[in-house]
Amino acid sequence: MAEPLPAPGSAPRRWDLSPRRKNLLVLFLLFLATIPMLTKVFTSDFGTHLAIGREIIQTRSVADKEFLNYPSLGRHLPNGEWGFQALLYLVYAAGGVYAVSFLCWAVVFGIYLLLHRSMTLRGANSFLAVFAIVAFSGFLRIRIQPRPEIFTYLFVALTIFLFTEFYFGERKKLVYLFPPLLLVWANTHPSYLIAFVLCGAFFADALARAAWRKELQWSRLKTWVFPPVLAGGLAFVLCGLNPHGYTTILTPLHLLSRGEGGGGGGASILMSISELTPVKGTGMYIYFQAAAAFAAFSLILGVFGRRVYLLDLLLFAIAFKGAWASARAVSMMGLFLSPGISLHLTGFWERTRVWFVPRGLPDRKDPGGGKGKGKETKKERKKGRKDRAAPVISPEPARVGLPLGRVALLVAILVALLSFGAVTLSFSFSQLEYGIGMTTHKFSFAAAEFLRKNPVPGKMFNFFDIGGFLDWQLYPQALTFIDGRTYNPAVFQDHQTVTGALTGWEDVLRKYGITYLVLKSIDSSGLVLPVIPELSRNPGWSLVFADGLFLVFVRNTPENQAYLSKRTIPKSVLPRHIIAESYHYMYLGVSPLVAYQNITNMYMLLGNRKAAVDALRKALEEHDAPYLRNLLTQLEQGGGKHPSSAGSRK
Repeated sequence: MAEPLPAPGSAPRRWDLSPRRKNLLVLFLLFLATIPMLTKVFTSDFGTHLAIGREIIQTRSVADKEFLNYPSLGRHLPNGEWGFQALLYLVYAAGGVYAVSFLCWAVVFGIYLLLHRSMTLRGANSFLAVFAIVAFSGFLRIRIQPRPEIFTYLFVALTIFLFTEFYFGERKKLVYLFPPLLLVWANTHPSYLIAFVLCGAFFADALARAAWRKELQWSRLKTWVFPPVLAGGLAFVLCGLNPHGYTTILTPLHLLSRGEGGGGGGASILMSISELTPVKGTGMYIYFQAAAAFAAFSLILGVFGRRVYLLDLLLFAIAFKGAWASARAVSMMGLFLSPGISLHLTGFWERTRVWFVPRGLPDRKDPGGGKGKGKETKKERKKGRKDRAAPVISPEPARVGLPLGRVALLVAILVALLSFGAVTLSFSFSQLEYGIGMTTHKFSFAAAEFLRKNPVPGKMFNFFDIGGFLDWQLYPQALTFIDGRTYNPAVFQDHQTVTGALTGWEDVLRKYGITYLVLKSIDSSGLVLPVIPELSRNPGWSLVFADGLFLVFVRNTPENQAYLSKRTIPKSVLPRHIIAESYHYMYLGVSPLVAYQNITNMYMLLGNRKAAVDALRKALEEHDAPYLRNLLTQLEQGGGKHPSSAGSRK
């Protein structure tokens, strides 16, 4: 759309920026928007990917069999994420965990730059595009960790950019980067079907626009049909060049169908411990609802601004369909929603130019100043806007400001975008620790050092959420029982039996010949693992390490007496360990209400009523529940027993 040209001699306005200054300001704003996205590494998967990446670099080969978890040794396991793992290890080897944090930040910055360019190519206001990106930054932040999927987000943004450049920009040959992109994507994360879905969405939009303009003649169609079809065909051929071949191309569809219809075996197990369940009923549902409300509001503004396009409706459908079926996909909703929202708001903002014409100036709908003189003839409409010269604005007095009503609308739009972004970001800050490097609240490097210096004879059982960390720290000296991949249903079920202290949990340990356990005392929900009180009461297991993060128990057998005689510590330290770990978990998104209840229970076990009362008061500050207030009254009056053992040793 041709922009109105200022009449010769008109005075420049104070807020007018040269293109170079505008680009620099936009770049600076996008950089600022990445600062809140910094998160400390807390995922145990980081360790698994590092361990596998280290093996790839050192052996210069990609293993297709399991080598980290001993119950599954030799199991056929093609590795379609090897590209990410090799890169991650090289980055870590070059600069440690801080270099990994920089990699995550660079990916986010790249996503923002690609999305912004895509929006402005389609006519979005540069600054409204920045704010549209910021509005959904909280969605993206909840998954910004050194996992392969962060490159999926980058590749989605790059795909949107390549096809936007082809259909709306000038550098149309960039579409031929699509095939090599798919080759890299297929060896980084098995989500590359999304690229073909996006390709289809852009093609369908272009076809619909051609039909609307009555430009379906073959002479015109062939100029934009052949390149994307050729690029898509080559991409399909190349995406099969990965350890899985073509078998994982439908992985996203399997996840969606799993979310809708459920599944047995490994599918149901994986869903029970991840965000692959349907979004309703999960912690992500509030994000989904917020996105739906904001998208609906944006569409209304887009209707007023006459900027609702088929492509954006298709992208909206992709975002909501994916997130509805799989809660994990909520994090990438902003990639699909922000381009359309930026255009809706731009259209609405430009429409207000007509509604708020300064007094004394001719109506922009009627540049001739007379009734009917600015109207198009039927012949002009048929000819289209391309051949018309941009209208000339009548000379305006120097320093004519924006009408106050239009300024108020602009402020309202920006406040809405910033408020939405601030709320979602603040929610993510309550779940993920801000900063760079690795969190000090989840993993125990001291425990890893203890096990390296004091190796326990026999096999290890470990809590799955620290398995990746142990893969990284202990392989090849010791193999783990399980890690976050949880691809073996039988092993995962045995893990649940042990950590839940279900019937036969000791039989499971005997079946695998396990001689020591490396555990957290609390799971990610904040509850004490049921096996901890069982171990604390069981004389067949001795405690040898506890630092407020990890616990190490060793089987009390004659063969282990020499080891235990030097390293056993009293189990009476367990309540204080649980107190310390409860405080740690509050930095990782566990409800303070749950954590303070754990702390209260442990202080009561220790006989420290005053500390228990203080912890309970802090719990009441989080949630003024009647049963907590009644309990506080009992404790303050010196009566009653501790509220619950919470699975602790009596």
